[in-house]
Amino acid sequence: MKELEKTKRISISAVLFILVVVIGFLSFEKPKNVFSKDIGLTLDHISKKDYLINKTYLDTISSFKDISFIDVRSPFEFSKGHLKNAINIYTPNLLEEENKSVLNELVNENKTIVLYGDTPNNVNGPWMLLNQMGFKNIKMLCAKTHLLNNEFVVESYPLEKPNLNYAEFMKKASSVKIKEVVKKPKKVVKLVKKKKKAPEGGC
Repeated sequence: MKELEKTKRISISAVLFILVVVIGFLSFEKPKNVFSKDIGLTLDHISKKDYLINKTYLDTISSFKDISFIDVRSPFEFSKGHLKNAINIYTPNLLEEENKSVLNELVNENKTIVLYGDTPNNVNGPWMLLNQMGFKNIKMLCAKTHLLNNEFVVESYPLEKPNLNYAEFMKKASSVKIKEVVKKPKKVVKLVKKKKKAPEGGC
């Protein structure tokens, strides 16, 4: 009798498990946003530094027909001042369907999308994300933007250069042979217990 009950319980739990798996499989949805590029390709892109547009380049361009500026700052910051004809897509809202369709439209028009913010540091994340998702012709404006006397100003932003040549350092470090450390045996010090002195007499 007990074995029959045990068998019933096992079969009920097996059926429930199968139901859970089937429901999970049927309700599974493909993620809306999927990376289409390998990290290696993005890093290769970074090493060439062709993703940066500096202020000097901006000053030499007479027509912006083939370029679209995307301001990744908040709508409040954007309302205070922005580049001419720039579109505001706030970084947290970058992957909303409406914003993605705007970006896809610009890509279909063969326009170069230039992201900008207060500094290039604000644009690193959005650029990396869009690049990994397969958006083409995404560049960053390597410039500092701010308001000066209620006027929107774009200034040059020097990129940080490392003080050390890390590639050379790593190359040298990999060629150094590590010597084996011979452990010396530890000295054992024996503690000798002192004998207690006999109590001396009183007065």
